[in-house]
Amino acid sequence: MTLLQPQNKISDVWLKASVVGSLWASVEIILGSFFHNLRIPFAGTILAMNSVALMVAFHQIWNVKGLFWRAGLICALLKSISPSAILIGPMTGIFAEALLMELSIRVFSRNILGYVIGGALALSSAIAHKIVTLLVYYGFDFVTVLVNLYDYAVRQIGYPDLKPKTAIWFLLGIYIFLGIVSSIFGFAIGRKAAKTPTGDDQPARISINTDKKLFELDKGQKFSVKALFLHIFAVAVCLVLINKYSFELGFLFIAFYVSFSIYYYKRSMRHLKRPFFWVQVLLLTMLATIFFNGFQHGNFFDPQGLMVGIKMNVRAILIVVGFSAISVELRNPVVKSVLSRRGFSQLYLSVGLAFSALPSVVEQFTKPKQFLRRPFHTLSSVLLQADRLFSLFRESINKPGVFILTGEKHEGKTTFALNLAEALQKKGFATGGFVAPGKIEDNRRSEFDILDLKTGAQKPLCSIYNQVGDKIGPFRFYTEGQKFGKEILGPAHLEGCDIVFIDEVGPLEMKGQGWSPDIETLLQNPSRPHIWVIRKGLVGEATQKWGLMDVLVFDINVDKAETVLGSVLQRINKNPGETPSPG
Repeated sequence: MTLLQPQNKISDVWLKASVVGSLWASVEIILGSFFHNLRIPFAGTILAMNSVALMVAFHQIWNVKGLFWRAGLICALLKSISPSAILIGPMTGIFAEALLMELSIRVFSRNILGYVIGGALALSSAIAHKIVTLLVYYGFDFVTVLVNLYDYAVRQIGYPDLKPKTAIWFLLGIYIFLGIVSSIFGFAIGRKAAKTPTGDDQPARISINTDKKLFELDKGQKFSVKALFLHIFAVAVCLVLINKYSFELGFLFIAFYVSFSIYYYKRSMRHLKRPFFWVQVLLLTMLATIFFNGFQHGNFFDPQGLMVGIKMNVRAILIVVGFSAISVELRNPVVKSVLSRRGFSQLYLSVGLAFSALPSVVEQFTKPKQFLRRPFHTLSSVLLQADRLFSLFRESINKPGVFILTGEKHEGKTTFALNLAEALQKKGFATGGFVAPGKIEDNRRSEFDILDLKTGAQKPLCSIYNQVGDKIGPFRFYTEGQKFGKEILGPAHLEGCDIVFIDEVGPLEMKGQGWSPDIETLLQNPSRPHIWVIRKGLVGEATQKWGLMDVLVFDINVDKAETVLGSVLQRINKNPGETPSPG
C-alpha cells in the first residue's frame, strides 16, 4: 500500500515561513532580553525596525507570496507558547507588522516602493498597537490620566498650546521615517545575501533539538478544554463587573479568580513575581492619584484618582493572570488535535519546526552587542543560515504520522485499538505491532498479554504474580514477553505492514526503557504511520519526548470509532496491499 508522503503535509511556503519565523524569533529573544535587562528606552521601536529589515531582507532570498504573514504569525506564537507568561504586546505587535508588510507587497508589488510603504506602515503601527495594548490592560481611565499628565508637562515647558494630536502626528512622522530607513537597510542586506553562495562553504552550525524539556511545563500540569473556555468567560465577566457595575463586587470576583489561577498555573505567573511589574503598579497608582482630575492648586492627593489607579491595576493583574492561564490551556494536546482537524495543521507543524530549531539558532547569535555594533554583518549572517535550516526542516518532517488513542486507566483503550485494527484488516490493510489485552481477577487487573496483530501469536507480558523483571506499579514484566514485543516491532517482522500499533506507550517509555528504543528506530521510517495507546496524563510528555509534529490525539470517550478510522484512512491510499518501502 502507498502511504501519503510526509512532505505533502506541509507546503514549501509554510516551511520557509518556519525558517524565517525561527530566525526572527531568535533575534527578538536575544535583543529583547538584552534591552529588558539594561532598561534601554524605545526597545520596542528598535525591535520593530529589526523586524521590518528582516522581512524585507528575507524576501530578497525567497520571493514567496504569503511569506510575511505566516512568518510573523509563527514568530508571534513562539512567544506565546514559551514557558513564561503570554506576552500580549510583542505577540500582537509582531503579527500586525507582518500583516501590514504583506498588504503593502500585495498592493504595490515586490519593489522598493512596496517595501518602503510597508516598512512605514509597520513601524507606525507600533503607536496604534501601544495605545490598544494599554487600553486592554488599563481601560479608558488611563487615557484621562495620560492626557492630564501631558497637559501638565507642556505647561511646565512653556508650550501650553501644543495639543496631544500635534505630538502624536510628530511622533508618527518619526516612525514613518524609521520604517523607510529599516526597509532600505533590509533591502540592501537581502540583495547582498542573495548573491552570496550558501553551500558547503557555509558552516552547518544549526541543528534541530527535540529534547522533551524544550516545551516542558511543570510536572503534574493538567489540561482541560472546559478550563480554557472557563478562563475566557471568567475574564470577560470580571471586566464587565469592574467596569459596569460595582468595583467592590468585581474586586471580589477578580481576587477569587486570580488566586485560583495562581494556584493551578504557578509557572505561568512569573510576570507577577517581577519587581518591575509592581514598580509600574505603584507608579501608575501615584500618577492616577495626582493627575486623574488634573493637577490643580498643588493638590497632590485625590481620593477619586486613588480609586481609579487601584481599579486600573486590578484590571491589569486580571489581564496578565487570565491570559497566562489561557496560554497554558492552549498547549493542551487535545486542543492542538482539534485545531489540526479544523484546518490549522500547517500552522501547528510550522510552529513545531520553528520551535525545535530555536535553541540552536539562539546559541549562534548570543552576543547582542554584535547586533548593535555591526548590524549589517550580523543580519547577513542570520540570512545565510536560512538554506541550512530549510534543509533541516525538510529532513525533520520525514517522520511517520502518529495517531494517539487516549483515555484513563481501565476505560477500554486496548479494546478500542483492537477493534480499530480489525476494521483496518477488513478493508485490506496489513496491521503490525501489538495490543496488550488484560485479564481481571477479583475485580482488578492481574496480568497483561502481548498480541501480535500480524500473526495472531500471543504471550504473557506482565503480571502481579511475577517476581522479577522491570516493575511498573504492581506489575513486573516477563523477559520473554518483552523480547517478543521487540521482535514484533523489528523491521524484518514489520515488512509488508501498512500501519503499526503500540499498546501501550507508558511510564517505562518516558524513562527511555521498555519500547522506547524500538520507537526511536520506527520513527526513522516516514512511510508507515503509527497508532499509539497512551493514558491521558502522558500524552503531552510523549509528544515532547519524540518531537512529534504530525500527531492526532483521539479521546476514546469522545471520538467515535468511525471518526478515528476515517482519519487513519485519509492518511493512507485506497489501494491496500502495496507494501511501503522499508526505511
